[in-house]
Amino acid sequence: MIGRTERLFARGQRALARRDHAGAETLLRAALARAPQQPHVHLYLAHALAEQDRLAEAERALAVAIERAPAAFVFRLHHGILLLDAGDRARARVAFAAAAKLAPRNRLVEGYGELIAWAERGGAPSARLVELAGELPESFGARALLELAELILDARGPRAMLEIVEPPAEPAGLRAGLWLGALRYRDRLRYAENLVDRGRFDDAASVIEAAPSTLADPRAPALLERARRGALQSVDAALIAGDRSARGALLLHRYELENELGDEDGIRRTLAEWRDLYLAAGAPRAQRQLAAAVTRRLAAVEIGCGRYEAALELCAASRAARAERETAGVEALARLGLGQRRAARHALEDFLDNALFPVDMRLTALTRSSSA
Repeated sequence: MIGRTERLFARGQRALARRDHAGAETLLRAALARAPQQPHVHLYLAHALAEQDRLAEAERALAVAIERAPAAFVFRLHHGILLLDAGDRARARVAFAAAAKLAPRNRLVEGYGELIAWAERGGAPSARLVELAGELPESFGARALLELAELILDARGPRAMLEIVEPPAEPAGLRAGLWLGALRYRDRLRYAENLVDRGRFDDAASVIEAAPSTLADPRAPALLERARRGALQSVDAALIAGDRSARGALLLHRYELENELGDEDGIRRTLAEWRDLYLAAGAPRAQRQLAAAVTRRLAAVEIGCGRYEAALELCAASRAARAERETAGVEALARLGLGQRRAARHALEDFLDNALFPVDMRLTALTRSSSA
């Protein structure tokens, strides 16, 4: 391919990368009209057609590529990928096996072989799939997360599915004053109880959460809930008595407490109130990043309740405040809940784009909890 043909092909590739599938088809067909013998152009055309839900045409384009280059594994691999995306797992497995015969040591071929085996088998992924998921491109990681999301949705419901895109909990630390105070007590829970009795509810919760050994104590759950509910009452009192300038910060603190208590109705009310406050203030630029995060969390709450359309509307509002890749992760789960599998994969690709996201660790941790 030289000159005009090469430029058409390159433009078609770029259109496909930005998901202008119809535009990519036009450009790639123009390239093929000038150089119909090029198998790679047929491959990219197949993807452009498949992304428009024209699988039969896509398969015909790939059949031409395979005929032109029967010893090249890449065309059989991509045939399997198109079939996997279309939900035809049985035929995808056959295509991946054909690619493996031509390239048995190729890691991408091996990865898709492991992925289709897991998709058909269910349960925990193989150790090799987990290993490859941490190494292979984002498009592979997105497909692995999509399979994981479907597994969790079927086994544990939409609320559990949110764990896929939520950041792992950070270990709590103690500020210096509390750390020094804890040194006076051999029993840290006694120290926390003393703080509760003195009305220092947030400090008491921090002391309990700071050490795994303290959290493991059978007395801890009840005392921690008492501390959190006391803190919530204090925040509610401050909201009634406080000035308007402090209201936003108090609402966010109330949200944190409600989140820790698992009060989803409270979370929805509190974050909606914060968002109303933000919009009433004219959506100040300095708060747009926070507004995006609040609205995204509201979208996650709607997903947990199975209200996927409402979640998509909130994702759009979050993106309008500030475009962030985390919103794409939440959107992916909403679209999967609506049965929009292809759009969910695209959103997961955006979520993983240039991100240090541990796909392999999520596969291990979340499939273990799903089968528990």
